[in-house]
Amino acid sequence: MDLFSQPKSSVNPAVLQQLKAQLADLLKLDAETTISINQLQCREPGCPPVETAIIILTQPTQQYKIHKAVGDISAADLVKAVQES
Repeated sequence: MDLFSQPKSSVNPAVLQQLKAQLADLLKLDAETTISINQLQCREPGCPPVETAIIILTQPTQQYKIHKAVGDISAADLVKAVQES
């Protein structure tokens, strides 16, 4: 049994690219800026079962969390996450 492995998520690459494009437009990022989007599962008490972590490698680094699966995130969710940070 591998205690450190997590089940592979089946996140659609096209959905990831769409979210990255929406974030780049929203934040007015250039094409060289790296955007990392990761869907995480939490098994700790009180933690949402699925969370999407977004990290944008700018100076300073920008980080956002949305308590939804990647495929369930809307443009409005992105706007809300950015506004609340």
